[in-house]
Amino acid sequence: MKTNILSKVVLGAFLSIAFAACTEEAYVPAPQEDASKTYVRADETAPRNLDIDGADILVPFVRTNTSGALDVTVALTDTSGLFTLKNSTVSFAAGEATATAALSYSYDALIPDIEYSIIVSLTSGEFSEYTATALPLTCKKAWQNLGIAQYCDTWWYKDADGLFITEKQLIKAPDGTETYRLLNPYDKATVERIGMEFVNEIPYIEFVINEDGSISYASMINLGFRMQGMTVHLLHPSARKDEASVAQNKMVMENVAQFVWYPILNYNNGAFSWWGVTSQAYISFPGGPDLAELLEL
Repeated sequence: MKTNILSKVVLGAFLSIAFAACTEEAYVPAPQEDASKTYVRADETAPRNLDIDGADILVPFVRTNTSGALDVTVALTDTSGLFTLKNSTVSFAAGEATATAALSYSYDALIPDIEYSIIVSLTSGEFSEYTATALPLTCKKAWQNLGIAQYCDTWWYKDADGLFITEKQLIKAPDGTETYRLLNPYDKATVERIGMEFVNEIPYIEFVINEDGSISYASMINLGFRMQGMTVHLLHPSARKDEASVAQNKMVMENVAQFVWYPILNYNNGAFSWWGVTSQAYISFPGGPDLAELLEL
């Protein structure tokens, strides 16, 4: 299973600043931390908010003295009951400063838009009075990463060698509906490959698979690039009351989605230029058939 790692975590010690009172007594500095002591600490500035998509959560902890191996025990505080500590022991290898506690959870049981608060705490080990031993996290159900899908737009995905296929990430909505997003289908590298003028990257194409296998999506999609100075869009065939083409937006086989739309230029207040044809695009879901074979490339 893939892992969801809390990135850019810098676990630092709290600062202790002692001030001498204004008396005639000599200043006595605060006790210094034993440099040879091994302990684990969690920094209050560590990231707290986490979007989770079904992957294990890895919570990092750090020790200051890396000599020898070290095992410490950890505990989980979770009022929802949906998260599980996979191992109650965090093990540092000799010479290693960082080790992780892994949490699993039921993605399907999480409620969208609800924030879950959990705390991972160290319960044994040699701790410093100046450091924290618990790391609170706020978790929220994110779009689920389904993996890498194949995508081919048979109108635009053409270079000097002919039609080509790209691999893009496919995610699913956290609300239980059959709503999907194909990420970055027309990124800069792809646009330059087809010889067009890149303007901006569209983050995703969103679509819904209905109960009857038909596919719904936006009435018009800006692809983020230009052809001969004119912006490029995809127009849903319902805009021209083309019911025959509308019906072709569907799952054509298991794990393969077909899109039929109008490639158009310079969409403005309902006016546009187009080639008078529909075009097709295909998504093969992760684990689905090879589009190169289906399209006989």
